[in-house]
Amino acid sequence: MPAQTGLHRARSCVAAAVLMVLVPTQADAAPATFNTALPVSEGHVVVRQQIIVAEADRGSDRLEERTLETVGGYGLTPDLALFVAVPWADRELHAAFAGKRSVAGFGDVRAFARYTLIQRDRNGQTLRLAPFVGVELPTGKDSAADELGQLPPGLQPGSGSLDLVGGVVGSIASIDWNLDAQLAWQENREAGLQAQGDVFRADLSVQKRLLPAAIHAGTRGFLFGGLELNYLDQRRSRLAGVPIPGTAGERLFISPVLQYSQRRWMAEAALQIPVTQSLDQSNFSQDFVLRFGVRANI
Repeated sequence: MPAQTGLHRARSCVAAAVLMVLVPTQADAAPATFNTALPVSEGHVVVRQQIIVAEADRGSDRLEERTLETVGGYGLTPDLALFVAVPWADRELHAAFAGKRSVAGFGDVRAFARYTLIQRDRNGQTLRLAPFVGVELPTGKDSAADELGQLPPGLQPGSGSLDLVGGVVGSIASIDWNLDAQLAWQENREAGLQAQGDVFRADLSVQKRLLPAAIHAGTRGFLFGGLELNYLDQRRSRLAGVPIPGTAGERLFISPVLQYSQRRWMAEAALQIPVTQSLDQSNFSQDFVLRFGVRANI
């Protein structure tokens, strides 16, 4: 019996190795709530599209947001990958005294580069550590207005400022499970006299292959289940260098994830549920963030 078990494991490992060699663009599991760990190999392109639905409230006021985010990545070398993220947002503010205020349009485009500094491959397992750095470009409109006047900064599609992003992401991948973690910082600069608060975030993602129970040469599809933790610390926005009350907050989310992958594409869904929120005075409290997406490897 032990010999049969060992043989079965060996066959599974061989089959997985064959799949990785024959299908270098296999859509592997990756975090659903952050993009810095997206796998992309040299000379290939990865494209992810997500529909993000979010709601938040502040007393009798409610903020609804629907975002279509398109992310593209290209493997320039075995270690260097380039990414760009383009958001389109539709936002509605239902205020108790001002009624409904809404805006729709393209947001600020984010571009970043990720360089694999450390890679260790052994016994069916890969470890990678990669810093990343980039910019958020002021491509979104930051002066949208309605009949009541200019919309508040939190409702605008863009920030109007050229912002800096950076951090580090680590990944451990095996045949049956993946673990990804990132630390990231965004420095939001002034546009005119106003600047949104800087953002620190820490994320952890674990994905486990649920089906099939064993991999063989005829395997075509994979079902992954995952759990992600997302911590965000938003600092106070500033007006002429003076902090604006009610614009800061710390939030911790837990996010169950399902992903189904075929050879070159993957479908995914994630629900970000707030666990704790420590908010600055009258800031909005997040109710949920729901994500549906597809990803293709080319």
